[in-house]
Amino acid sequence: TETGKATPVTDSRLGGLREDDLVDVELISFPTFDSRDVPAWLYRPEVDGKAPVVLSIHGGPEAQEKPLYQPLYQYLLSRGIGVLATNIRGSTGYGKSYQRLVQRDWGRGDMEDWEHAVKWLRVQDWVDSDRIGVCGGSYGGFAVLTCVTRLPDYWAAAVDIFGPSNLVTFAKAVPPTWKRFIARFVGDPETEADFLMERSPITYVENVKTPLLVIQGATDPRVVKSESDQMVEKLRSLGRDVEYVVFDDEGHGFTKRPNELKAYRMTAEWLERHLVST
Repeated sequence: TETGKATPVTDSRLGGLREDDLVDVELISFPTFDSRDVPAWLYRPEVDGKAPVVLSIHGGPEAQEKPLYQPLYQYLLSRGIGVLATNIRGSTGYGKSYQRLVQRDWGRGDMEDWEHAVKWLRVQDWVDSDRIGVCGGSYGGFAVLTCVTRLPDYWAAAVDIFGPSNLVTFAKAVPPTWKRFIARFVGDPETEADFLMERSPITYVENVKTPLLVIQGATDPRVVKSESDQMVEKLRSLGRDVEYVVFDDEGHGFTKRPNELKAYRMTAEWLERHLVST
């Protein structure tokens, strides 16, 4: 307390990894359709030649990607895969006006931001534009499903973790205490069904070309299992490349460490399989 200095006495947080084993992060921004600059954190792998990259989209959507230790990101970097973690419109920390841009606008302005993110990646001289993936959970899962259905030509791999696929059924199935909130911030399924279906990934499912891993908790009260079921069933009927994993003892997110490890291991293996040349 006299000096204000702190010294770690264990290495359990990183499991024995040295700081030098980790790749540092760079704050960048890219322009989007309405003359705004979107902030993002760029993790660039230390490889020779062009590298694959994963576009990572956080949940919320009114939340914020921060430059914290992310085990999945660092693992992907160790395998030569970069990560661009965006704070698109709706993210917190950039003022209320920016945060409110996503309200009642899921699947429009945010989709433009994702497209501009991948376009920015494609012109970087170190990025292999044929090996770009997309990954996210919750609202980030909705983002992934939107990307593969409505921006289908950009992606070599995708991972959706408990993301809504149909905004009408999603809004109808949320807990009773959420219904007013969802009607206000996403849309009212009783009076705005056409509007919500126009913004729903399931409406555009026939466009999907990307190999997709879907992870879902069986008891999820926020994004119920049928959101993933209907997307997977439709993709399978169309003969698309989709893998579906359901955790019977999980809800919205992971409360059990073994399940969390399994989910992120499968995510990493899926991205590695489709993005890393063999």
